[in-house]
This record gives sequence, C-alpha cells and structure tokens, in this order.
Amino acid sequence: MKCKKTIKITGLCLALAWLVLPLKALNEEAIPITVHKVSDRVLVLKETLMENNITAVASQKGLIMFDTSGTVSTAKKARKLIEKEFGRDDWAYVINTHYHWDHAFGNQVFADVVIVGHEGNPAAMQRDAAGIPRRIENLSRALERMKSQLEGMDSNSEEAARLRSRQADIARELADLKAGFKSTPPSITFNDRLTLDLGDLTLKLFFFGRAHSGTDILILIPEENLLLTGDLFLDRGWLPLFAGQIELDIPRWIEVLHTVLDGEDKVDLVIPGHQEFWNWEKLDLWRDYIVDLWAGVNSAKKEGLSLNEVLERFPLDEKYFYVKDLGHDDTELMRFQTRNVQAFWRQLYVSVATVVEQELEKAGIEAAVELYHKIKTDTENYLLDENQFNALGYRLLQANQIPEAIEIFKLNVQAFPQSWNVYDSLAEAYMLKGENEAAIKYYEKSLVLNPQNDNGREMIKRLKEKK
Repeated sequence: MKCKKTIKITGLCLALAWLVLPLKALNEEAIPITVHKVSDRVLVLKETLMENNITAVASQKGLIMFDTSGTVSTAKKARKLIEKEFGRDDWAYVINTHYHWDHAFGNQVFADVVIVGHEGNPAAMQRDAAGIPRRIENLSRALERMKSQLEGMDSNSEEAARLRSRQADIARELADLKAGFKSTPPSITFNDRLTLDLGDLTLKLFFFGRAHSGTDILILIPEENLLLTGDLFLDRGWLPLFAGQIELDIPRWIEVLHTVLDGEDKVDLVIPGHQEFWNWEKLDLWRDYIVDLWAGVNSAKKEGLSLNEVLERFPLDEKYFYVKDLGHDDTELMRFQTRNVQAFWRQLYVSVATVVEQELEKAGIEAAVELYHKIKTDTENYLLDENQFNALGYRLLQANQIPEAIEIFKLNVQAFPQSWNVYDSLAEAYMLKGENEAAIKYYEKSLVLNPQNDNGREMIKRLKEKK
C-alpha cells in the first residue's frame, strides 16, 4: 500500500467538564460525565477518568454498551444516562474491547446483561481482581501525594483545579473498591471473529491479535459506518499502543485492518477508547505505518543488518509529525519509534524469556535457569530482552511465585547490569519476600543508576522505618 503524503486530520471533539469536586462529594450527581449524540442510535459518554469514551447503541433487539468504565459508580450513572437518553432499559449486550481495569471494572453493574469479550478476558480479569488490595494501597498513597502537592500550589490555578479533579476521580475509585468490588468477566467469549445480529444493526467483532493488552478487539457497525478500536489507536495523551505484549500478531493486525478499512463496509467515524474521535484517513495512515515497518524489518533481517542499523534505517516519517501539535516532543517521538522498531524486530526471533517461562512451568526454576544459560548466547536464533524478562518476573510475582521471580530478576541483573530498572524490580521482589536488607541494597543500586527513581527512594525510606 502506498503511503499518503498528506492527511486531513479531522474529528469530533468532546468538551471535558473539569469539575472541581471535594473529596467527600462521591454522590452520583458529582460524577462528571458528558453525553455526545453521534446519531439517533449512537451515544458516547465521556468521563474525566482517563478521558474514557463509553459508547452506547440502541438497536431493535436492545441496548448495547461498549466498555463500562473503571469505576462502579461511573458505570451506574452511565447506565442510567443511557437508559434516559434512549427512553428504554432493555439491554442486549455489554462488550469489552479488552480486559483492562479502566474499561471493565464497571462490569459488575451489568451482571444482569450478557457480557461479550475475547476469550482471554476472564483469566486476565481474575488476575486483576487478585491485585485489588495492592491497588487500594497504591491509590491511598496517590491521594496522600496529591494532598501534599496541593498544599504547595496556588489554589486558584488551572494546575490545582486539574489535580483536584484527578483527586476526586481517585477518591471515587477507592471508595468503589472498598465498598465491595466484584470482578464480572464476559459470559460469551470468542477467539477470532463474532457477528451479532441486532435486527436493524450488525456488530462485527474482530480479535485484533496480541498488541496493547493481548485481548484487544475491533467492533465494526456497518449501518452506522462506525468502528470502535479500544485502546489500540490513540494519539494525543498516548501514541498508538502497538508494543504492549512480548509476542505480537503483526500479520493479523494487517489482515484485520485491511478487512475493516478495505472491505465492503464503509467506515467514516472511528471511536477510540479514550480522547478524541478519529476519521477513516487517520486510521489508514497508521495502517500504512504498520505495513511499511513490518515489511522493512523483515527485509532488513534478510540483509543481515543489526538492530542498531535497523534503527538508523527507520526514523519516523514526517507524515506522522502531526502529533507534535498534539503535545508530543521530538524526544517522545524518537522513543516511540525506537520502541516500535525494537518490538517488531523481536518478532523475528525466538524470545529467551518465553522459552524460559515454558521450561519453568514444565520443569521448575532450576531447569529454567539451566536452559537460559544454554541458549542466551545463540543470538542468531534467540533474542534476550530486558523488558521481556522483567515482564516474566512480574507475572510470577502476581502468581505469588516470589522465589521464582527473584531468580528471574537476578538473571536480568546479570544480563543488563547498567539498567536501573532491573535492580528496582529485584528490590521489589525481595521486599515482597520480607528480605528488607536485600531490598534496600538493590533499591539503592537503582538510585545510583537513576537518581530520578522516586519510587525507589520512597521504598528505601519505608523499609528503613521498619527496622
């Protein structure tokens, strides 16, 4: 596909009501939601938390809601607003674009409705639910930090108003979690494609492939010329989120995008999971990006180039510089492009972290470490990646396999001794095991390499106070 030299960036912008809310005002009326009418059958509710887009559709066979917010209280209000706007309460489906908390924690408000999502959602949501105690602790700490920040600000400034709004969102989320959160996964799941006939409307669901969350789907509504993309394509607060998983399904991404953009169904409006709407042209531009970069790295590997040579060959094309007007500076764009080139390049090799994880599950940590030392030097076939090993370590921590996580983080320290993050991760694992002296040691090492590691500094302070 030939890339376009120019692109018309248009779309619908929804005004955000940045309301200043006192922390105790957690009643439904205080929850800031704006309603935008896309058509007679389509509404989008915008909430301040993560600037979520909650889309609702009215069909002959019932109401449908796409994603349910990250808080139960917001989901309750959204349900009432949708029912009021459409003048009906006959719900057909709730559809999760992926499992992440900010799109699915509100599911429990729709326990009486058929919930649809990718087959990976239930297990992933169960893991998230297991982390609720830690989330409550982190949110409580965040509120304390914000309280301290506000004390040093001009109370009438825009920055203070934004912080108070964020503070109110977090307080509401915290109250919801403490009130008795219940994970509510989809009851209907699929792993490829699913079509739902709603009489006057058709919902065509496509599993995008491993990308942002590993469970991301696109939803095409041909009768409305509408495509919902979840969190895959965002360009203001974030750049497109391609490299969220170790293993990516790039050929599948291309196939799905060709289907929805070049098929018989016309797409005019694209609604991402957050922020402003997109149009067809913008999504087509990023489809070209994926196609061109994937072809480029495959060609470079056949030529025998190194990763550094590949990075030099593929700077971000100027046609994507429109995102500078959306707040992204040159450093961020360079980091974005580097991360994507590295992620695409990794797909051409066997991941050492993946092989080690498989061996760990099959034969235990000692066998996994032994296999690691055998294959790590085979750079023609295997790729040893710091972030992949770090992610493996955290999966083990989430599964409460702390000794195994420590061994994985140790391997990462040995392989990447100049990375502050590997020491920070190892320190966290030791802290969870209760070995505070070791935790302090590695947090201090991370601070030597990265003096801006405020989390490490805070953890050292807390650990020393326990002595």
